[in-house]
Amino acid sequence: MAGLAVAVGLIGFALKGVGWMLTGSEAIFSDALESTVNIVASIVALAAILYARRPPDAEHPYGHGKAEFASAALEGVMIAFAGIVVLIHALEGLARARPPLERLDVGLWLVVASAILNGLTGAALLWWGRRNESAALIGDGRHLLADLLTTLGVVGALLLVRWTGMVWIDTATAVSLATILVIVGGRQIRESLSSLLERQDAGDHAKLIDVLEKHTQGEHATICSYASLRHRHDGRAHWIDMHLRVPSKLTVSEGHAVASLLEREALAAVGDGTATAHIEPCDGRCGRASCRA
Repeated sequence: MAGLAVAVGLIGFALKGVGWMLTGSEAIFSDALESTVNIVASIVALAAILYARRPPDAEHPYGHGKAEFASAALEGVMIAFAGIVVLIHALEGLARARPPLERLDVGLWLVVASAILNGLTGAALLWWGRRNESAALIGDGRHLLADLLTTLGVVGALLLVRWTGMVWIDTATAVSLATILVIVGGRQIRESLSSLLERQDAGDHAKLIDVLEKHTQGEHATICSYASLRHRHDGRAHWIDMHLRVPSKLTVSEGHAVASLLEREALAAVGDGTATAHIEPCDGRCGRASCRA
């Protein structure tokens, strides 16, 4: 899927580049510049995914999954940078006389073709990335879908220019698209850095709490209580730590069996990875008859 994104980026850039040369449109130029970011970002995402798939080693005992978050953060930087470049170019265009746009009919068809290609590929990347918990693919998919929205804006602007003859609409559209790129890039940088700093996933936390609560309820509860639940994930790989309080009369083998059961169920709830349960004796305050005995 990451390789497909690279190919789509190249084709999209070619379509928009030809459209810009034929029309001289500032808006198409801004869209074509974003396509260069698509290409570089997709190559970085592909490299990050290949690196992240490496198994843990002596220097990286927790694996290499964070490479995907780094890739997504870098892509956000490139999106924001492209927006700044487009903004500078558009503002310079305001300071000089703009010639009338040419060959708008052909340019529009080329831009529409690239929009359809980006939309289909972006949706596929986002779906596949979420299914496989790949931060790099999700970031690339969001980027392509953002590119689809900006391209639709370009098409609308060029249609207005064609109908009204007001060339300033083209420049104003480029300024608007540049602002959107900066916002989208900044948001992606923030989300990726949060993941690199190991912010706990709220959805995963709710699933783990649900698993633990089920084992504390009812007459046949396996644990008295739990504490120190911590978890993080690097793409598809999850790491979970938890403290489980069990009746003190359990044997080592029985306590180990309880820990193994909770570890398996915790991973089943969130995905692949490693879960570690630390067993502690209950102090009797849970109210269970087995602990009071």
